[in-house]
Amino acid sequence: MARSTSFRTHTSLHAAILGGALLLPALMTAQLDRSHPPLSGPAPDVHIGHHSIAELPNGMHLIVVEDHKLPLVSVQVRFDITPVHQAEKAGYVDLFGELLTAGAGKRSKAEIDRSVDAIGATLYTSGDGLFASALKKNLEPLMAVVEDVITKPTFPEEEVKSALVRARSAVQQRQEDPDGIAEAVGKLVTFGSGHPYGEMTTERTLGQVDRSNLEAYHRRFFRPDNCYLVFVGDITEKEAKALAKEHFGKWKKSNTPVTKDEYGREVVEGLGFVVPMGRPSVPGKVRNVYVVNRPGAAQSVIRISFPLPLIPKDLRAQQAQVMNTILGGGIFNARLMQNLREKNGYTYGCYSSLDVDRFNSALVVSTSVRTEVTKDAVAEILVEMERMRNEPVTKEELILAKRSMMGAFGRSLEDPRTVARFALNTRLNDLPADHYETYLKRLDAITAEQVKEAATAFLYPNEANILVVGDLDQVKSGLAAFSTNKEEPILRLTVDGERWKEELKPVTDRTAEQIIETYIYTVGGRDAIAKLRDLEVVRKETGDGPEVEQTEWFSGERYRMRRKEGPSVIEEITYNGERALISGDDGSGELTDAGLEMVQRQSRPVPEVGFEKLMNGSRILGSLSEGDREVYKLQLTLGSGNSLIQVYDKASGLKVREVESQYFDGKMNERTQVFSDWREVGGVKLPYRIMESGGIRGTRVSEISSVRINPEVPKGFFDVVIPEIPEGTVPTEMLPPEYTPREKEED
Repeated sequence: MARSTSFRTHTSLHAAILGGALLLPALMTAQLDRSHPPLSGPAPDVHIGHHSIAELPNGMHLIVVEDHKLPLVSVQVRFDITPVHQAEKAGYVDLFGELLTAGAGKRSKAEIDRSVDAIGATLYTSGDGLFASALKKNLEPLMAVVEDVITKPTFPEEEVKSALVRARSAVQQRQEDPDGIAEAVGKLVTFGSGHPYGEMTTERTLGQVDRSNLEAYHRRFFRPDNCYLVFVGDITEKEAKALAKEHFGKWKKSNTPVTKDEYGREVVEGLGFVVPMGRPSVPGKVRNVYVVNRPGAAQSVIRISFPLPLIPKDLRAQQAQVMNTILGGGIFNARLMQNLREKNGYTYGCYSSLDVDRFNSALVVSTSVRTEVTKDAVAEILVEMERMRNEPVTKEELILAKRSMMGAFGRSLEDPRTVARFALNTRLNDLPADHYETYLKRLDAITAEQVKEAATAFLYPNEANILVVGDLDQVKSGLAAFSTNKEEPILRLTVDGERWKEELKPVTDRTAEQIIETYIYTVGGRDAIAKLRDLEVVRKETGDGPEVEQTEWFSGERYRMRRKEGPSVIEEITYNGERALISGDDGSGELTDAGLEMVQRQSRPVPEVGFEKLMNGSRILGSLSEGDREVYKLQLTLGSGNSLIQVYDKASGLKVREVESQYFDGKMNERTQVFSDWREVGGVKLPYRIMESGGIRGTRVSEISSVRINPEVPKGFFDVVIPEIPEGTVPTEMLPPEYTPREKEED
């Protein structure tokens, strides 16, 4: 059956050598030392098969690898195309690869499928060629289809329209898939939007693509002088040359109208500016943190990456692959897996991949973790990179990595496409003729010192791009610490990789007061809240710093709060409805002004029921989309002059978050509280989970552990006793530190 797919060839080689030993009967009961992996024998010789290279008069390159063990032949047609910028038409190369089999010559898509199925063959296409295979006896009819697909694609208009619909649907599905977002935006973050590998296909760019672009791409880049035709299997060089001449000997490159603009850029009819990739991307001088917001997400998808100046023919490439395997390259004993999964329990899996590419390489670490441990997971990944750079790997790690890579290499040889790829890679990457035949011996000779040198050369934890797809409100304060970009510690992106801009839509059908009143009604209404007069709420708080137990007592407008670390009380506030007293490790005193106002706000289970006494004004800033929900954004001005930003879910009416400015540590900080897990208590819904970030306490998660209605409290529990200060005197401890009292002057 004919199939189309778009893929980028990966040259990473991984995996394990298989071996066994016969034990003498006398030794069968001997104790085995399982603390160290058994020693492996010498690396075996690899015989991939001799390949011949020839060239047709039209410039087409012919490679033949003979393997007569089975009556099968595979055919690969590969065009050597330097990556080009698709710019505002991003996505047309993938569409081109898919539509090569949509019609060719006089054959329709259905006829191509029937022709391939009738001979039991396979056929796959991509933006740079195709791969096909069949029994040798069916090779001739297969080559007739291959010739049409490569030289005479028709790109029927209806098929193009259908493909565009499918592509748009895929983009829309990607927008709802955190892993898909991370994969697509991750490439942009790694290489940059101005790099061919960093361009993103979006609904907007697909809207710029039409049939003429596909035809122009074919004319410009599918040329015989730019083409490799590879035969692998039960075929001789003579037979391959005869087939090549029969089907491609008369093929000539198309006359593509090409001009130059005033800046010297190549302009191709049907494509516009065609800008080939310039210099490869390399790690930057800063560590940037990017976030794609997924409000309410229970997990964060993390990608930490950087581009690399590494090419396949570099002798260090294989050493770097061993380094990557030990770091996180697919084996369970890899350091990232052992740290994030086994030691800390953050995730089911954490992996690294090293893609060694002749145009631009990259290393990527990826994982998914619970939202609350996002910061810790990023920190541990960076720690493992630094450890890889600074500490030699163990003998056991080195042996295990080599075995894994050896085994994968051996298994890959069972696929005829691998042999074809090896032959092509040898030519395209300017590799030594025996590069793959000596692969295992070179791998076996790699030392721990060479692995450490590769880590020093190709791991850049201080210049990495950190991408998180998750709940921005819950992760931003923790992630900002990793950024060395002081101007923008958090770079927020959309699901299409564009810089995010808040787009507030005007709201004219309601007021801020009405939105707050809707919220009060949603959680139970003023009557139910008034009945919940006496209440005790205990919360367990975790995150930055030690675990804290916070207990709050509500009684009308009276309030008391106690925070404890273990058995020790670290802070206590008492409010009698008029005055508030705070006590703690730093002493005690009366709260006034903004401090008193803060206590007055939190002195009710639902603070909003008392806002009319505290607010000087309120307004709706607008509505906006956050993921799959619409929210209202309000600004409330308090009597002290401070302001609050509140966000309410348009559909449910519940409060999503609250942002308050706090001055500490010599600067203004934004304390954000995110409310979730609403449960009913005495007829009133309360947020059982509050995520706090950016404030004095750092990132904390507070969850209700117990609730009591009408709890018994001692007499005078809410009394506030504040020592009166005699008029005309000021206690020394209340004076500013620079104050020095004058000695009494003598008469």
